[in-house]
This record gives sequence, structure tokens and C-alpha cells, in this order.
Amino acid sequence: MFSRILVGLDGSKASWNAVFYAFEFAKRLNVPVVGIHVIDERLIEESFLEDLAGVLGFTYYEGISAKVKEFLENQADVLLEEFLSMGRSMGLKVSSFQTTGVPYREIIAQADKEDLLFLGKYGKRPVKGFLLGSTADIVIRRSLCPVFLCSEERRDIKKVCVAYDGKPLSERALEIGRFVRELFNVELYAIHVEQEEKVEPPNVENYEVLKGFPEEKIVEYCKEKSMDLLLMGAFSKGRLKEFLFGSITSFVIDHLQIPILLVR
Repeated sequence: MFSRILVGLDGSKASWNAVFYAFEFAKRLNVPVVGIHVIDERLIEESFLEDLAGVLGFTYYEGISAKVKEFLENQADVLLEEFLSMGRSMGLKVSSFQTTGVPYREIIAQADKEDLLFLGKYGKRPVKGFLLGSTADIVIRRSLCPVFLCSEERRDIKKVCVAYDGKPLSERALEIGRFVRELFNVELYAIHVEQEEKVEPPNVENYEVLKGFPEEKIVEYCKEKSMDLLLMGAFSKGRLKEFLFGSITSFVIDHLQIPILLVR
């Protein structure tokens, strides 16, 4: 089902959990794993560093960006070497890719439709309080391949839930859910939160129909049933509807601390 596994590395706890899950999948699928590290080019712009110096009170001097870049590259080398060492110790086919750019652009550019991409939900901030946008959020919206999103909580995959609404993305999520069930020998559940239209029940032994707001019921169900992984479509609403009414995907990501596999 997947020809290659990619994992975004930034040194955060969530990204190391992404590595853990990526290796678990790769071991069972016997496919290569590529670790991707992107030095954010915005962090080494002179204008950004000058502003940062004013806020933090350190001395700015022209050309400081070269020193910052060297420091970030050294950090990247250590990070990627640890990743490669871990993968090789497990007998996996691992490689790495390092570049400088805007992280979400570089990660998306590396991913093909047949890949499975692992990311940490919360990336590592170079400076506390400075935000340059969420890489994970943009990647989920634009990626051609499914994205496995990890939090800082790690757990073994034993119970898998699919959020099902009868639409193509949820059918794809259910297909991948069945695949994961066989891959990890786990229990598979599917839920549908009924609103106006009724949906033909999928062929799943553990299937429940709930009533209420989809985003709230999905989160509530996963917590009550102690699910270890949720599969769902990624941002199926249009951006205008999402702006007016909110996104089910965003709500679930914000309120669940288990891994979420978002299907495109």
C-alpha cells in the first residue's frame, strides 16, 4: 500500500515519537524510511535576527546569520546521525535528506502519493514565544499522501478507530484502517456521527452510529474507548465553510493526544 515512509525531524519529543511509529510501520512493511530535516531559512535572515536581538537583548552584528546557520547545520548533523543509527540498529533501510528552506514546502516537495508521511504535531521552537506557523497544519492541507500525526504521548497500537461518513476520503480511511488492522493484528472500530443524511453501514464488525456534533463525538468516543490511533479524512470541508463553521479535522487534532492518520 505504501512504497516509502518519510518522517520529519526537528528534535522535538513529538517528532521522535513520529520516528518510533515510522520505524514500526517500516519494519512490518519492509520499505525504506527517509528522515527529512529542514533548516528554516526564515531563522537565518538578517532582518529576523536583528529583530530577535532587540527582543532578547543580545548583540547583533552584520553577518551573524552565517554563524547561526553553521550552528543549525551542526545540530542537524547530530539529529540525522542519531536517526540513521537507530534505524540501522533495527535492520531498516534508512536514509536522510537535509536542506534549507521553508519546512512545509520542502517536506511537501519530497512526498509522493504512494508515501506515508510521519510528523510531530508540535514542532520544536527555536526561540520560545516566536512562531513561524505550524508546519504540520500546512503539510496536512497540501500533502498528496496520508499524514501520520504524532503528539508527545507514545502508545502501542492496539485499538484503531475510523471516523466514517460514507464519503470517498472516509472510504479511503477505512481501507487503510483494514490494512493497519492486518499489519499490527489489532482491533478495528468505525464510527459515524449521524446528522441529516443516513449512511450505508460499512462492513466493519465494530461499528457505531452516534448523534451530536461530529468533532465532539469523535474525540469523546476515542477517549472513552481508549483508542490508540484515529484515521479520518483531512480537511474535507471547503476553506469558506471551515472559516464560517470551523473544521472537524482541526478540532480533533487539537483535542486528541493520540496519533491521527489523516487521509488525502
